[in-house]
Amino acid sequence: MLDNFYENLKKNIFEVKEYNKISIFTISTTSKQEDEPYLTPIRYSKDFSAFGCVIFNQSIILNIIEIMDGQVDIILVDGEKKIPLTIYRDIDEVNNVFYKTRKTIGLVETGNLSKICFMYVKKSKIYEYKPNDLTVNATWMFLSHRFKELSGKKITVLGVGNIGSKLSLKLVECGAQVHIHRTNSFVGHLIEQGLNCIKPQNTVSKIEFHQNPLQASFMSEIVIGASNGVQVINVDIVKSLSRNCLIVDLGKNNITPDAIDYATSQGIEIYRSDITSAFEGYIYEILKMENILCSSYGKKDLGFCTVVGGGYFGSDGDIVVDKIISPEVVIGVAAGDGSIKKNLNEEDKKRLERLMKEFNIETVW
Repeated sequence: MLDNFYENLKKNIFEVKEYNKISIFTISTTSKQEDEPYLTPIRYSKDFSAFGCVIFNQSIILNIIEIMDGQVDIILVDGEKKIPLTIYRDIDEVNNVFYKTRKTIGLVETGNLSKICFMYVKKSKIYEYKPNDLTVNATWMFLSHRFKELSGKKITVLGVGNIGSKLSLKLVECGAQVHIHRTNSFVGHLIEQGLNCIKPQNTVSKIEFHQNPLQASFMSEIVIGASNGVQVINVDIVKSLSRNCLIVDLGKNNITPDAIDYATSQGIEIYRSDITSAFEGYIYEILKMENILCSSYGKKDLGFCTVVGGGYFGSDGDIVVDKIISPEVVIGVAAGDGSIKKNLNEEDKKRLERLMKEFNIETVW
């Protein structure tokens, strides 16, 4: 099985290289553990191509790195720790040198993919990313665009683990009345209390926990299945929803087959969360941050003045520019407290005038 996995991995490398754009490979995992790793589809954008793998233990990570390092421009590794702590009973189970160099007596699976990748990836650029957050952002963006306004809507989230809780917070911050359910009632109540404490004080709407998923779903305009592969949305829940409602399958396989058939027969829209928009946006965010750190961020003494850029905290009188290497735009003069001066003194004006003359800068925000 793994031989096919590695073979297909190499085929995908060839395909993304043919596209002749920035190539990106993702290594991620899920809290829903499966027996075998699998590859994700190749995504093509006008500036990059990306594909990846989803794995469920660390034992194959070095083999993947050996194949991928230097073959793609960027490797993104899941920074979220989802693989459970595991003790290998037999040393013959694992041939991976990484396990055998640890300080524990036995061989321990810690699920720390990012640590291994940062240690062993030497040729490709490597960054952490958070797939769960991409899922949350993509789902929220879809709902926001689909309904234009979420304020006042009753939205049910069935399954409030990491993804469901984060999404619930974003929804209540938009003014939605969010009703949540989780099998473990004690944890569910804690999440309800925690999220209601975190949301902005002036947000009137709130998050309400229900032990009964049917009560949580009653008359909802949007119901979101966010459980870990558990079919939480059944026919009864579909029947309890408001007419013209939307069902979101966020956690994958969250709707029973009968519920799908019934919802379809009633003309109810079902959406399967798609992270394309969030993923592509995140790639551009990475590329932009890389550019900012290389050319914009920092502090530079030019002799007659000091410039700062890219968010670097400026001292009183420092000139804030778009980039410290060959600045083209002046943002303003730092006040020394994180803000921009509203009124410049004579020294500020002289330094600013000379900077603009030296670099032929015409634009001042």
